[in-house]
Amino acid sequence: MRRSRNYSKTILLLAAFCAQAAQAETLPWLDGVVDDPFNTQQKVSGLVAPNLKPDSCSGTLDFTHKLGFSDVVIAVLCHNPDTRGAYMTLSAQGATYATSYAGYLPTATGTLATSRATSYGPGIQQTLPERSSDVALSMTLYDFGQREMKVDEAELALEAAGHTYNSTMQGAIASAMQGYYALLTAQNALSVAKETERYAKESYDAAELRHKIGQVPLADVLQAKGAFSTQLLGTMQAQNQLALAQSSLAQLMGQSADTPVAVQEVDDKSMEKEPFVDEVRALMDHAKAERHDLAASRLGVEQSEVALKALKRSDLATISATANMDVGNPGSLSPFNKGTDARNHAIGVSVTIPIFTGFANAYNVKAAEETLEAQKVGLEKSELQVEQDVWTSWHNYQTAKQSWKTSQDELESATQLRDVALGRYKEGLGTILDVLNAETQYSSALQSDLQSRYNVYASRVDLVRAVGTLDLTSLALQTGDYTSATKELKLEPGSYETH
Repeated sequence: MRRSRNYSKTILLLAAFCAQAAQAETLPWLDGVVDDPFNTQQKVSGLVAPNLKPDSCSGTLDFTHKLGFSDVVIAVLCHNPDTRGAYMTLSAQGATYATSYAGYLPTATGTLATSRATSYGPGIQQTLPERSSDVALSMTLYDFGQREMKVDEAELALEAAGHTYNSTMQGAIASAMQGYYALLTAQNALSVAKETERYAKESYDAAELRHKIGQVPLADVLQAKGAFSTQLLGTMQAQNQLALAQSSLAQLMGQSADTPVAVQEVDDKSMEKEPFVDEVRALMDHAKAERHDLAASRLGVEQSEVALKALKRSDLATISATANMDVGNPGSLSPFNKGTDARNHAIGVSVTIPIFTGFANAYNVKAAEETLEAQKVGLEKSELQVEQDVWTSWHNYQTAKQSWKTSQDELESATQLRDVALGRYKEGLGTILDVLNAETQYSSALQSDLQSRYNVYASRVDLVRAVGTLDLTSLALQTGDYTSATKELKLEPGSYETH
């Protein structure tokens, strides 16, 4: 049991209910009693991790300028359909949680009925209207702790939903950063393609000039022309990839696919900012303690344990207080029955004991026990998977950093080789094959450098998320682009609407 409860809670809830019914001054937590008498929205808002809340949800973005990290991340958090849907799911779980308190309050039902009864006899036909009204009250007094367990179970489910929502928000931040880096890479890839195309055109022009003056055969011109045509196609493919990356990021931000998105360049000095200084073993332990998805799984197991305890008590008695008042007026319109209203009042205590349920309860308990064991096994698997995520992402990050350093050395060598090969060919000392080979190596080195640079950023995002610390604060520490990341903002449903 998460906390002790007694009949004082029942009395307080009943007193508040009666005060509201009598239009008395409401208690503070009953403000807006029609929509949210238990103030669950405040509880739901408190489950959202502060470092996952943006300062504010901005209005329309200015796509005439390149967007920075904060623009993209906040737009995704505020306007992405997945994040909005996740909040609605969390809010719905809050409403479900509130229903668990209904067992502490009385239930009241009212019935109004009217009918006409016609009787026939020898030479007699008589029609009598009948009217009746009934009000019934019922309230559970004691059920061997089943109500308390239902509240505990609902609260655990709500807390698990909060962790699931936080995990979704972390995923949204990761997707935003990955989309940002992908678009930045596509932008730079187009520049690389145009640079390679320019070099191929220069080689083609040199071959054509030497052929005109009779220094090289036509084969040189044809080979250079083929290489230039290939680079023209490469430029077109780079433009296509850029369009796809723009569309993908626009969709993440809740914008139309044809939105002309462009992002700012990233300072390579940010790569020097290591996200962690701990060893991989310490990071794995930290992840098992901090990951929201793992916390949700643990709460799910705890919730099932409470549900099993409640189920084992479902075959015990339930004691309830009942009250009933009904008024009947048979034949109220008949001159012979005026003033013959029948009134009945009853108040008492009822005890309900399940005697035989067709073995349903026994099998339900068995199914709940097996399900609980399966959840525990699943939790163990999830913990191992978290360790594997950290291990894999950590090694991928280390490899990506080394790959980028290697690609920079290769690019430097390929650039020098390109310049030497083209210069020698223009002077009549080399062959067109030397130029084309140097061109191929240079283009490959450019692409390798660009891809390895992207891999460093992408693998670092994966590592931070795997450890469970990806939020607006860690984003600010890595990029320096979002300096006021930790201010708290209540995320009401309206906050997600696109302006």
